[in-house]
Amino acid sequence: MSDRSKAVAVALFALSPTYLLADVQKRKRDPAGRTMLIRRRNVVYLVTGMILAGIALVVTRHGTGRPPWSTWWPIMAPIAWYLQSRCHEIFLAFYFDAFDKLRPGLEPSSTLEWPTRVRLALNSYVELTLDFSVLYAMLPADMWQKGAQRPGMFTDLLTYSAMTITTSGGGGFVACHPLLQLMSTYEVFCGLLLLVVSFTIYTGRGLSERSGN
Repeated sequence: MSDRSKAVAVALFALSPTYLLADVQKRKRDPAGRTMLIRRRNVVYLVTGMILAGIALVVTRHGTGRPPWSTWWPIMAPIAWYLQSRCHEIFLAFYFDAFDKLRPGLEPSSTLEWPTRVRLALNSYVELTLDFSVLYAMLPADMWQKGAQRPGMFTDLLTYSAMTITTSGGGGFVACHPLLQLMSTYEVFCGLLLLVVSFTIYTGRGLSERSGN
């Protein structure tokens, strides 16, 4: 492995270890094997996001920002790293895949059909909403604007995440900390990528191939 490849691998591991793991696993498989791997990982990660959201719903029943990082950071830090890794992986995977589909003459790396790609994108869209809501739940409550606009339960954060990713607002909640504002902006970009780019390209290519037949 060249020095440049090592540097890219280290950067990918720091940014998204799950993306690097998926890339390594896919390189060892043929197109049919990659298809099975992609579909299996998509479902497993979606279920994991649902489980973590359920746990967050229980542990934040007395208010957001609990349990505090100062007490539970050995458990919360790996979970936060995993969640941000998945958010980065979804963004990178669909970004590269969507624009690869616009390059003429490029051989597909898997046997995924267009309806399946749309379903995978939809699953990832739901997972992103859950993952971001759990990340928001880990942040201190004082990162939100004081008063009625401060979320009090995990369902408030789930609403905020769902409305943010669709770029339709924050459900009445206002982020006042730079970190929270940055996360919210990044979620908007992820939502735009999946909604505008991936869904449009996948649906358009699928319909064009169907009409061509």
